[in-house]
Amino acid sequence: MEHNKKNTDRKELEVLSYQTRIKIPNDEKDIVVDRLNKDIAFVETLFEVNVENIEPLFNAIEIEPTRRQDNVGETLDVDIVMSLSRKGEYGYIVVPAVPAALESSEHKTS
Repeated sequence: MEHNKKNTDRKELEVLSYQTRIKIPNDEKDIVVDRLNKDIAFVETLFEVNVENIEPLFNAIEIEPTRRQDNVGETLDVDIVMSLSRKGEYGYIVVPAVPAALESSEHKTS
């Protein structure tokens, strides 16, 4: 299987930091880009490993997964849950819409 090598730059870091809501100080962005490129290079070396004719491994050791009985238990009281939420209507917890949350975010790109 052919694999294309990747690299990241400062512009892509801006997009990543916005998407993940991680604020990176301007004086550290070059350091973070360098670190990301080193991490990407390491992961790319994993693509060079020949894994042909090797069965996928789900656990490091061969054990049978334990399963528990799925029993119905006690549920939370709606009034208690609603009293713990910031805002609620008709028995549902109200949260801000995603666009509204982005508008108030400190990580705006514009």
